[in-house]
Amino acid sequence: MHMSRQHPEPPPPLAILAVDDNPENIVLLEVVFTELGYRVIGAANGLQALDVLAAEKIDLIISDAMMPKMDGFQLCKSVKKIPSYKSIPFIIYTADYIDEEDKDLAKTIGADRYVVKSGGTDTIMLAVSELLNIDGPAVGYDPNQQKLPLDDQSFLEQHYKLLVKKLEEKMQNLELYSEQLLKKNEQLQRSERRYRLLFEKASVAIFLLDLTEQQVIDANQFALHLLGYDREELLELGGLPIVQADSDAPSSVEPGFSGELTMRTKDGRVLCMESDVDMIDHEDHSHLLVFSRDITERKMMVERLFQSEKLSMLGTIAAGIAHEVRNPLAGIKLNLQYLEQKYGPSFEEYDVLLLAIQGTQHIEKVVENTLSVARSTAPEVRSSDIGDLVLQAAALLKLMMNKKNIEFSTVIPPDLPHVKIDTKQMLQVMLNIIRNAVEATPPKGSITVTLNVEQQREDNLKPRVCCAVTDSGPGIADEYLKNAFELFRTTKSSGTGLGLSLSRRIMQQHGGDIAITRPSGGGTTIVLYFPIP
Repeated sequence: MHMSRQHPEPPPPLAILAVDDNPENIVLLEVVFTELGYRVIGAANGLQALDVLAAEKIDLIISDAMMPKMDGFQLCKSVKKIPSYKSIPFIIYTADYIDEEDKDLAKTIGADRYVVKSGGTDTIMLAVSELLNIDGPAVGYDPNQQKLPLDDQSFLEQHYKLLVKKLEEKMQNLELYSEQLLKKNEQLQRSERRYRLLFEKASVAIFLLDLTEQQVIDANQFALHLLGYDREELLELGGLPIVQADSDAPSSVEPGFSGELTMRTKDGRVLCMESDVDMIDHEDHSHLLVFSRDITERKMMVERLFQSEKLSMLGTIAAGIAHEVRNPLAGIKLNLQYLEQKYGPSFEEYDVLLLAIQGTQHIEKVVENTLSVARSTAPEVRSSDIGDLVLQAAALLKLMMNKKNIEFSTVIPPDLPHVKIDTKQMLQVMLNIIRNAVEATPPKGSITVTLNVEQQREDNLKPRVCCAVTDSGPGIADEYLKNAFELFRTTKSSGTGLGLSLSRRIMQQHGGDIAITRPSGGGTTIVLYFPIP
């Protein structure tokens, strides 16, 4: 005969009695301790708590200090006088009554803990964990300093004095703040009932909007931190700080919307927010609830991966180009140069011949740049001075600048820290950037290279050296600015569209970055960022 094994029933969860005249506080304790596996029973005052104790097996009591009908001190004294209840751990949980006299009173009536609510749920969770897992007497007070139990008359006297003192303090505070409380009471009560328990702790940005006016009524802390506003500043903006990145992008939100919204932060940064919009009804009013997640970095990573795949594919193509194009191209160029030397300017089609030679030179440049992008050689870094590298690049391009009578200037601090770079690769980057600036600058224009240390970082990372190359050209159009680092993307008729892509790849291999901006005064600024060792 096969005998089935009987599994023992799991023990019932430990029961916590939460006593508080504020229902929101009981809900909060219930949410916290239910997740930890406890059973939470609520009571609005001490009298209700005694009824619960008579009907339920309770393992621990958490009571607010001040309540109507019977407060926490009175409840604690009553519980400790009843033999069947006196061994139940008792925690007095108070908002602001933290005088030494209060603590002494709590000790003398047998309270095991005296916890202040301002310490957050972690404090009460720690007290519960200690009291429900300790063999022997509860800890929290020095047993050598425990006071003798009070008789009823002494307790009433001390309790009366405590109540009178607290009421006097409350009356003084009420006189000072009654006017402000009257103005804000309705708004605060409505807001607190609505979503304060979970709203502020959400790890996504949440906005509450008026349905008809699209005005922001409230936002959680995550949203305020993400956009850089405080609550009052965001409400004064009216609606969400949505930016229309293109003509198809939404400028407002509607119920049921699910997609990307572009928002501008207080300091001018643009974030791509994946958003969902729902409509909720509250107090006879309809509102929009907007949940947004910042996917800016994720989109940048996808774009970088896409560019990396392009470079990988280009490497395969480059090998074929080197073999199939370079050798025949060299023969064509040599033959054209031979014809140029043989016939000279007197040749009837001499202009056509020069154009053909220039064409072969351009193809050579495309092949060489393509091979440079495709090569994936790790940089050989050493400590170097970026200022010296700027001056080297400027010296190599001096003739090109003189032809256009361009004024070139530098701002290089004497105490600029050195950075670890591959000087050959970084000189190539510097030549690419300054050459682009020279080609974009009109005759008699100007180019300025400014070096400095960026101290304030929005992403809380270490400072870095910045090299900003600013020209006085016409600037970059919007449609090109968004895709400036794409392969083969160029605004120059003779360009290959590989210079900026190659420069960014080299900067990223060095742990740095590159960015393009348009100064308010016109022109273009390309900034190179170098990490400081």
